[in-house]
Amino acid sequence: MQQRVGGNDSFDWNWATYREGFGSMDSDFFLGLEKIHRITSLQRFELYIHLVDYDGDIYFAHYDDFKISDEEHGYALSLGSFNGTAEEDAMRNGENMKFSTFDRDHDIIDGNCAVEYRSGWWYKDCYNCNLNAPYGPNLSWWVKNKIELIEAKMLIRPAVEEVSN
Repeated sequence: MQQRVGGNDSFDWNWATYREGFGSMDSDFFLGLEKIHRITSLQRFELYIHLVDYDGDIYFAHYDDFKISDEEHGYALSLGSFNGTAEEDAMRNGENMKFSTFDRDHDIIDGNCAVEYRSGWWYKDCYNCNLNAPYGPNLSWWVKNKIELIEAKMLIRPAVEEVSN
C-alpha cells in the first residue's frame, strides 16, 4: 500500500492526491486512502511494515487488524495488536487519528504536522514514526531510539485466521 525505496518522489501532496494515490510501483508510491479503505473494509487485514536503516539493518512491525475508516471519518487509522523487531510500537501514536495533509490538518497540536514534516500521515502530536517524510532524519521509526530509514514498505494482506482444534 506504500513504498519508499527510491528517494526521488515527494510525499508532500494535498488531500485529493493522497485520497487517489500517486507514484509508481517500481519506485516510491502510495496506493491511495480511498483504495486502502475499500480494501480493508471488506474483511480483516494484517499490516506488515518492512524497514531498512542506514546501516542496512532490517526491522519489521506487524499489526493483526489493520483498517482505515472512510473519507467522512478522515481515513482514521486502526491497527490491532503489534509484534515485531522494530524497537517498539511506533505506529500506536497514530491510532484512531485521522489522516492529515497540508490542506487538511487533523493532528492535536496548534500547528500543522503535515506542513512541518512535508508529508501526509496519521499525525497526533507530530510523530513517533513517519514513513511518508522526505528522506533524511524525519523518515523514521521512533519510540525509545530513533531509527532513521532508507527504505520503508507498508504491505497488507487478508488476516490469517487461526484454526482451532
